[in-house]
Amino acid sequence: MTVTEPATPALAPTPPFAARARTVGGSPVRDILAVTARPEVINFAGGLPAPELFDTDGIAAAYRAVLAETPARALQYSTTEGEPALRAALAARTAARGLPTTPDDLLVTTGSQQALSLLATVLLEPGDTVLVEDPCYLAALQAFSLAGAHVVAVPGDEHGLDPDALDELVARERPKLLYTVPTFQNPTGRTLPAARRAAVAETAARRGLWIVEDDPYGELRYEG
Repeated sequence: MTVTEPATPALAPTPPFAARARTVGGSPVRDILAVTARPEVINFAGGLPAPELFDTDGIAAAYRAVLAETPARALQYSTTEGEPALRAALAARTAARGLPTTPDDLLVTTGSQQALSLLATVLLEPGDTVLVEDPCYLAALQAFSLAGAHVVAVPGDEHGLDPDALDELVARERPKLLYTVPTFQNPTGRTLPAARRAAVAETAARRGLWIVEDDPYGELRYEG
């Protein structure tokens, strides 16, 4: 008696990734952080804070207080735009720094990368031009590339982005938005002077340009 194994059905190949995803390479930030994990390497490129400065006791105490006072609320789904109490606190903090803000003006994200992805989705069409500083935060370039944007670098100097060069590029390229890190810029560490910030804002208002300001380090200075 001969036993014949059932034939394995032929499997069709899965569909390919979307064209926009195939044009995006690996994460440069992931590559940088992989290098920082090597014990023999002292790498300043990852922007990693000093672990000995982490306030682990304070964070643990805050968690205990929240779980003791409002455990169900803390662990339950909340509104998609962010916890109302958090948005109210952030709005007050932002308003105190000179930018009138209400909780309804804010959307809490998991970090800059989600914020950039959402902004690119809302503001950009494939082929739109985005202006960035030279050099620029690498992961921002990934977000704009995935949106199909054409990225153009704005020249600068030791003080940061050049407002005159920006004005010329806006007139020539007709961009949708400018992405900038004006305070302790990533990766140069430069801080854009107040006069240049005013000139950038004036150009944006006159030419009709979105400004996306990334400010992860704005409160890290000791004075000024």
